[in-house]
Amino acid sequence: MMDPTLDYISRYLLEEEIEELNINAHKDEAALQDIEKPFYEILGQKYPPTPNEQLVCSSQLESDLSSSSSSSLKSESSNNDTLVGSLPVMEFHKGIEEGMKFLPTINNLATDCKEKIISADPSEVKYENYAWYKLAEKDDVGMMSRPRIRKYSIGRDLDILEGRNSKISMVDSEEPVRDDVYDEVLLDHGDHWLKGEIWSLREALQLEASSGVRKEIQGDHELYTLLIHCSEAVAIYDQQRARELLNKIRIKSSPDGNGIQRLACVLADALEARLAGVGSEYFRRLIAKRVKFPYTYFLKGYHMFIRAVPLIRVYLCFSNRNILNVTRNARKVHVIDLGTKLGFQWPSLIQAISKREGGPPKLRITCIDLPEPGFHPAKRIENVGQRLREYARSFNVPFEYKGIASQWESIHIEELTINDDEVVIVSSLSGLSRVKDETFSMDSPRDRVLQLIRQIKPQIFIQAEPNRSYSSFFPTRFRQVLSTYAACYDLVDSTIPRKDKERKLLENVYFVPAIINSVACEGSDLKEKPETLKQWQRRNLRACFEQLPVNPDIVKECKNLVRDGYDNRYFVQEDDNWLLQGWKGRVLSGVTAWKPKLDEGC
Repeated sequence: MMDPTLDYISRYLLEEEIEELNINAHKDEAALQDIEKPFYEILGQKYPPTPNEQLVCSSQLESDLSSSSSSSLKSESSNNDTLVGSLPVMEFHKGIEEGMKFLPTINNLATDCKEKIISADPSEVKYENYAWYKLAEKDDVGMMSRPRIRKYSIGRDLDILEGRNSKISMVDSEEPVRDDVYDEVLLDHGDHWLKGEIWSLREALQLEASSGVRKEIQGDHELYTLLIHCSEAVAIYDQQRARELLNKIRIKSSPDGNGIQRLACVLADALEARLAGVGSEYFRRLIAKRVKFPYTYFLKGYHMFIRAVPLIRVYLCFSNRNILNVTRNARKVHVIDLGTKLGFQWPSLIQAISKREGGPPKLRITCIDLPEPGFHPAKRIENVGQRLREYARSFNVPFEYKGIASQWESIHIEELTINDDEVVIVSSLSGLSRVKDETFSMDSPRDRVLQLIRQIKPQIFIQAEPNRSYSSFFPTRFRQVLSTYAACYDLVDSTIPRKDKERKLLENVYFVPAIINSVACEGSDLKEKPETLKQWQRRNLRACFEQLPVNPDIVKECKNLVRDGYDNRYFVQEDDNWLLQGWKGRVLSGVTAWKPKLDEGC
């Protein structure tokens, strides 16, 4: 037991310590008020009355301390521990509360720099103005300060900025799994139907040209130059120069103009977000907004894409024909899809398999894709399964589905449930570029995915990739992005009227997110690290894959598909076991088939 004299001294010193803390707290509070008041005067606001909770708490604490002297040693010790711990905690929370008055809220860090977001109703496409950034200016001593991000309300804010950043609404569960719109877009109705769709676009294009809307505008070359110079200014953080160039770019660009003018609008927003230091947040909120859109939004963009550009149709023709050839006599087929997205490619395969002589096989599809943001990361991939089950039921195809929402490199072969009596096909249509490579990790996630595919031992591995490569050095990467998407926007501008509402859907679905991420983000926030087709070929050969020759009948069918309705400047050709697609002599993408080597040396 503690000596009574020592106990008295301990309690006496404790009382002095608490009293000293209270005195210092009052002094600090008075000093803080002296610092705060000028800021309130500058902002034109009245300084709030001093809260008296601190005084109430202090008097209550002292009262508790004096009353504790008559209690037992055990309760006295407990009270003292509480007093010593509670006072600094209150001081800490009060400091946070006072300091938060001068910090910007999450709304002030909005990253939608005049972001071109399409409304949730796909039938009413419009551009909405959101927060702009006032970039940093030179301070009084001529030094460049950090960006001062201020929000200017120019229209309604994004739903995501309403203080519920982590509560992302998912797609309405009452949205139809399948209807006539889905059937019209996703099923094969024969060449005659699609030719009519393509020719309707051509007629609208000719009508627009005759009205003078597509009159050539001078200054496109100057816009290229402004964009490159602005990226160089952003790279060295030259605020004044970058701001001047951004103003010139916005004057010469237009969201309804030709290809380069539309591209310049997107690039200007990405450069501005990067200059403000909020590129990653800008991209994250853009993706979060897309999660809330209904599937019909993406379906209309997909529909417009296949009407204007044969890229996806060539992919599907190559993929489906190879799968049907490999599984001609199989009774059980297992397709593993890496990068499912919305699963729009599989209803046509189910339709084709249902027509096989002798009846369709049992079809298993395992769809793998990255988790969605929000509370339901696997919601989208589950909806894909519901839709595919409905198509399999209507075509009388025995069907089994499994969806996996995960990072691809973290998947183990046991999760895929490979059976010995199945013919296994692995498909990845432009998905592997989203897997990080060795620049992010010595143990390359991209190589780990290829090793997983080797372990699966598929009968065939179908891979489609864009033919581009991005540098880690920002100015070089910006030029590569500009060159790549200038060709893409020019292709779309040559095939779709500029006033077509669904053209904006196409651009926002397929182009804008990738551009924003590649320009506004950096390091581990980059979601795509593409490689050229030659680089992919070398990587796959190192991973012990054997590239299969392209079937001449498939090449002929794909060429006829393009020749029958699309612009004759779009080409399809076979080269080095790749089926290449391109525009005006530039190779945009390629698709090929692989088979894992089973040699002991691999």
